[in-house]
Amino acid sequence: MNDSSTSEKYEQLEHSGDIRIKVFGNSIEELFANAGFALSDLITDADKINTELSETIEVSGIDREELIVNWLAELNYLFITEEKVFNKFEIERITENELTATVLGEKVNPHRHPLKNEIKAVTFHDLQIKQVHKRWETKIVFDI
Repeated sequence: MNDSSTSEKYEQLEHSGDIRIKVFGNSIEELFANAGFALSDLITDADKINTELSETIEVSGIDREELIVNWLAELNYLFITEEKVFNKFEIERITENELTATVLGEKVNPHRHPLKNEIKAVTFHDLQIKQVHKRWETKIVFDI
């Protein structure tokens, strides 16, 4: 699990009408964990989420780009349908097209988790996962 500061995990970029972020990681696992954290932090203040519950998440895709979209879509689905938010992401297994992770978080508490953004969808717009100077990075656009 990664406890580095938010600025080392992701940054928000300019994008009209939607939210665009750039996510960083020293490994592919860390990139996916930081993308999960970024999604939670866009929804509410991720630093105020307690780690009271644990979920195992398994997703697949035809490639890493579809995998990260499906990963974030599943986390967003759990927020929308079960009112769960997470801030710790342990990527236990990742291949080119499969991911298994344990995520820690809690049920939404409206007093501690005010809604910052309602994410409607994770998009493939301009999505590319790449390694730059031994670090992984990707840009992700969310429909709001």
